[in-house]
Amino acid sequence: MTDVLIICGGTGGHLSPGIALAEEFKSRGFLSTLCISQKSIDTAIAQKYGHIGFERFPGKGFSGGLLGRLQFFQQLIFSLPKVYRMIRNKKPKVMVLFGGYLSVGFGLVGMLLNVKIVLHEANGKAGKAVRLLQGFAYRIYLPKRVMFKEVKKSKIRHAGYPLRKEMISMDKNEARRQLGLECDGALLVVIGGSQGAQVLNKWVIDHFEQLIKEGISIYCISGLKNGLESHDISTNSRGELVTIKMVPFSDNMAAVLSAADLVVSRAGAGAIAEITRCEVPSILVPYPFAADNHQFFNAKIHESLGGGILLDENNLEKLYEEVKVLISNHSLLEQISLNLMNLNAVNASEEIVDDLQSVIREKEDKS
Repeated sequence: MTDVLIICGGTGGHLSPGIALAEEFKSRGFLSTLCISQKSIDTAIAQKYGHIGFERFPGKGFSGGLLGRLQFFQQLIFSLPKVYRMIRNKKPKVMVLFGGYLSVGFGLVGMLLNVKIVLHEANGKAGKAVRLLQGFAYRIYLPKRVMFKEVKKSKIRHAGYPLRKEMISMDKNEARRQLGLECDGALLVVIGGSQGAQVLNKWVIDHFEQLIKEGISIYCISGLKNGLESHDISTNSRGELVTIKMVPFSDNMAAVLSAADLVVSRAGAGAIAEITRCEVPSILVPYPFAADNHQFFNAKIHESLGGGILLDENNLEKLYEEVKVLISNHSLLEQISLNLMNLNAVNASEEIVDDLQSVIREKEDKS
């Protein structure tokens, strides 16, 4: 038996908050099991957290035209017997679904087995899974300042994005030491998300010489798909020590972000939450093909709160000048960091578990 099933696989953006929530439940004596996908990104992150129980499930995203959608339904049907056995055997008091394709099967089976379903939507626009399952949900957690017309207000609680305990801001010099970075001046961190972003990788390759001339070092996470890796240290024409380092993946994002003076990133909810936690100014370039264009809405909300700048990928030719001007404008960087400090006041994991404790206790009292 378990108290909570947490369904969070498919992308780092779904898995990371699931891990954070499991750790918070564990710290309060509740048993939880994470249900993740069979994708390599899930495996890469899960291996670091041996103290949390994981179960892997097949599945595929609802995308890719007619063939992709047929494969989604095929995988969904294939996974249902395992999902059914899991729920029957574990007898959870509540299921927390973070969206994504795994949530659909668990939500439908959970409804049939009369398990309380809780949804967490991290984005500024609801995904397909949340829209499909919201009618069955007992509770729906949404980002602060976000409302969805299709969701009943009585179900809604506003909470942020749960972050893992190690995601805390650290001293900039210590962060750079942990990453093996040597640089005299400013550091630009470029992040394409867990899968990487070829367009941002190409931008780094095309502009690193110009950036180095300006004394700007670069740390780029190129993504597991792309696998680009390099590390060069040199001195520019002004005698400044500069570094360019490209890595496919990092499991120490607290150090990566804390080391930065400025971040260029995609606009996934997880990336924005981590940027906010480390209080680092950012230029957000939303992935234009994200489901329901949710990254654009995430970036727009973040920009409206004074946390960074939104730059459309169609205007990527402006990125170099934006970086050059912003990274040298210390007063503006300081103001953005102050704005982020104000946004960084709440621990979302604690908020959500505080709320769900009453649901679990209520179930225990009835059994």
